[in-house]
Amino acid sequence: MRNSEAHPEAWQFYVEQARNIAQEPELVHLGNYRIPKPNMSGDFIYALTVEELWSKFIRAWYAIDINSHSVYGKIQYIVQNF
Repeated sequence: MRNSEAHPEAWQFYVEQARNIAQEPELVHLGNYRIPKPNMSGDFIYALTVEELWSKFIRAWYAIDINSHSVYGKIQYIVQNF
C-alpha cells in the first residue's frame, strides 16, 4: 500500500510542506530535507533522505499532542489527560 493511500491526510501535509534544503548553506549541517513538525510548534524535522524524513514525520504526525494535525494524536491526548 502506498503512503498516500495508508495516510492520506499526513501525505497531503507532507507533499505540501516538505522541502529540499541541500542548497541552503546555513541549514545543510542539519540534513538535506526538512518539514515543519505537525504540532504547530514552529520547529522542524530534518533528515538526510526523503525516506528518513517520511519516517520521522509519520511518527510525529501520530504523536500524542493536543496540537497535532492528526485526529488520533488529539484524541489520545484527551484520553490520557482528562
